[in-house]
Amino acid sequence: MAHKKIATLTTFYSLSKKQQKAIMLLFSGTFTQAKVAKEVGVHPTTLSHWKEWDDFRKAQDEYNHFMLHDITSEAIIAMRNLLHARSEMVRFNAAKDILDRSITGLEDAQRRKTVADAKIAESKLADLEDDKDDQMDALTDMLSKLAKNVPKDDQNDD
Repeated sequence: MAHKKIATLTTFYSLSKKQQKAIMLLFSGTFTQAKVAKEVGVHPTTLSHWKEWDDFRKAQDEYNHFMLHDITSEAIIAMRNLLHARSEMVRFNAAKDILDRSITGLEDAQRRKTVADAKIAESKLADLEDDKDDQMDALTDMLSKLAKNVPKDDQNDD
């Protein structure tokens, strides 16, 4: 389990202990940004700057994903149970939430597929360009060899 955790939290563990603690406190949702900064021992402006860094945001995403992964199945079961609630409004909201999330999941999958298709197309184009360059090099070599084999008398016949 520890190896899996480290593998999924590589960016998170590359940050300082203060930055890691800030991410954990931000995830909890119980503290204001000023309180998180005080708990970590930095100025609120420093925390704001951290939140703008790509690595900090990536580490937050890693940590959030890791923490939410374990409770997702429980949340799904709770939402499914709400589909049988007495209140029509609760049933409606549970059904709407489940459908909204499933559509978002499909859109994410479609977006990932489109990006993958684009990368494949770029790779194929690069391969074609490499082949074209290789063919031009081979043709140039062949012409160079032919030019060397032409008798000198034939070269001046223009």
